Amino acid sequence: MSSAGLKIRDISPAITTFTTPFNRFAPLGRSLPTFVAVGNRASAIRLQDGRVLLLNPIKLEPTIQHKLEELGGVHLLACDLGHHMYVADYLKIWPNAKTIGVPGLAGKRKDVNWDFIYSDKSQKVEDVLGFAEDVETVLFEGFITYCIAWYHKPTKTLFQSDLLMNLPCYEQYDTSSASKGPGSWAFAQVAHARSNWFRRLIWYIATVDYSLMRRDAKLVAEWDMERIVPCHGDVLDERGTDAWKEAYKWFLQGDSRPGVYRSLVDRLRFMKLIRWIFLMSRAALSREA
Repeated sequence: MSSAGLKIRDISPAITTFTTPFNRFAPLGRSLPTFVAVGNRASAIRLQDGRVLLLNPIKLEPTIQHKLEELGGVHLLACDLGHHMYVADYLKIWPNAKTIGVPGLAGKRKDVNWDFIYSDKSQKVEDVLGFAEDVETVLFEGFITYCIAWYHKPTKTLFQSDLLMNLPCYEQYDTSSASKGPGSWAFAQVAHARSNWFRRLIWYIATVDYSLMRRDAKLVAEWDMERIVPCHGDVLDERGTDAWKEAYKWFLQGDSRPGVYRSLVDRLRFMKLIRWIFLMSRAALSREA
């Protein structure tokens, strides 16, 4: 039986999304009112060779499993530091799937045999595992959870987890995520590409290294993106490149070197300490709704 709110949608012949209600910053789950409802989304990409690449898996349910089996199963399974909770559940069903992770996951998830862990820019997973004709990736080394930007070339679609949100989200909720309490309403007003508040969230909270963030944001800005599929929020179906440039304009238009504040933070390695704490933590500050 599927959870209330689960939606499966074929965005294109090559893309299927799985969305569900999801609460950010709710460590006690249902025992307290929802703090911030943001929704969650996993995405399956059907590659030209017939393999299926699943990004950022959500809680596995029979309906999801059935749909994935219709697509041909899961051959490649990828996640970052913020979206790895359910990887092992999928591997029980598809044990031969190649696993793709980011720095820190090998230590954080020792129960998973990782086939590819990003280490630096010298090797890209699309080259190693043979799907470069379909997908290009950029690992955001300067982002706190080592997010990966996945660009599906045939459909000009960007997939990413936490680099860009698009709230409020309507797909997973009867009305919208903004209707799920005052915290959810407030967050929904600002967690989108046009918001200076969201730019501040990325700039002050999510950025570990300014120079690396600027480098990688510029790489993504060079892609011709029509669509952006986030984990949190509704899909942006048009003008994806414009949305990206709007959200990351402080990095794209900024100096090549960080300002005084960012330089001080980077030198003190404060956000790298926060990342280390995040790596050591086994419990994510989130729960299914």
